[in-house]
Amino acid sequence: EFLSDKPSLTYDPFLLKDMYEGVDLIMMAVETGQKICIYGDYDADGMTSASIVKESLEQLGAECLIYLPNRFTDGYGPNASVYKYFIEQQGVSLIVTVDNGVAGHEAIDLAQSMGVDVIVTDHHSMPEVLPDAYAIVHPEHPEADYPFKQLAGCGVAFKLAHALLEIFPDFLLDLVAIGTIADMVSITDENRIFVKQGLELINEDPRIGLKMLLELSNIDTKVDEQTIGFYIGPKLNSIGRMDSAKLGLSFLMAEDTETARVLAEQIEKYNIERKQVTEDIVKDVISQIEKSNKKDNNVLMISGNYHEGVLGIVASNIVEKYQRPVFIMNNKDGVLKGSARSIFDFNIYTAMNKISNLFLAFGGHTLAAGFSFDENNLDQIQDFLNSEYEEYKKNNELKSTKKIDIVTSLEEISYQFLNSLEILKPFGMDFEKP
Repeated sequence: EFLSDKPSLTYDPFLLKDMYEGVDLIMMAVETGQKICIYGDYDADGMTSASIVKESLEQLGAECLIYLPNRFTDGYGPNASVYKYFIEQQGVSLIVTVDNGVAGHEAIDLAQSMGVDVIVTDHHSMPEVLPDAYAIVHPEHPEADYPFKQLAGCGVAFKLAHALLEIFPDFLLDLVAIGTIADMVSITDENRIFVKQGLELINEDPRIGLKMLLELSNIDTKVDEQTIGFYIGPKLNSIGRMDSAKLGLSFLMAEDTETARVLAEQIEKYNIERKQVTEDIVKDVISQIEKSNKKDNNVLMISGNYHEGVLGIVASNIVEKYQRPVFIMNNKDGVLKGSARSIFDFNIYTAMNKISNLFLAFGGHTLAAGFSFDENNLDQIQDFLNSEYEEYKKNNELKSTKKIDIVTSLEEISYQFLNSLEILKPFGMDFEKP
């Protein structure tokens, strides 16, 4: 089964909590000609998720539009003023979130109070109190036991597409493969099947935009998970980091060569710019740490006048150098906003959740989070996180571990053996390349 790519090994989408309710409401909206807004996210997972749901709804004849929030003006997740605009100015009567929404209480409450239902499809860490949405489709929902908890946002979107179209929509799996690999979720169970089939589709019949991007990247070999992880994913993510993610959506859904080429060239430019900006900030952060007593802290918290779009990448670089959790922040009008990255098994989301009252907003996973808070709370947050990590260090060995599966001798490792490892692809999170 682990080596298989049979769709029969995937799970019934209706095992997900609220899927029946969500599908019924969407079908009713389609049949009565209501306008549906798909509200996504500005990363590769968010872009692919939105494309999946849009293509599915269009097959059903729905009138739908997509909104991908702007990282700099809207922030992450549901935005109350954007919801209000779409309801009042665009006549939207149903909102479907993809790759976000599970922590969007304020915006969802507003929409529901205006008579517009919200269906949340998400995979991010579940808050203790769920929003009052019409339906919440999430693999970790506490009121359902979905067999595989680690779908990416695009995986949950694909499940919705499967339920709506009443067929296994394998023609969407190229998008699922890109979003799943780019979001660094577990490459086990269902995700393996999605990625395997998606990569086959990309190699057989790539979307016109992907074809152009691969040409510009001088990639003429077979596309595998590494091609997506090191080339395609970061380039798609660079769009939302440097500008509006709408360009990524247009790119994924481009239908003619000329449009696709222009968009692919713009993506290349953004990626080059993103690398330079990242490098400059990393240098500044290291300089700050080395010149101060900050490197004595258990958790490094550094702020400056930084480009918000690349703070997650900067944080990952600093974690690698200093081997401890890191918060990198931009200071704007007394509000510190940025990205956190953790290390080993220290759950940064859980630690932040314990002092949720000190944050204006936050969300994320075990090893990565986004947040904002008032600068007056900095010392309090720093002290708490320092003591949390101190406690963690007392009870855990601070080292990365590798599980040894087979001990062998060099004589036994032949080219034939190395080539035979290809059958184990795709590699990734929870199933590393040997």
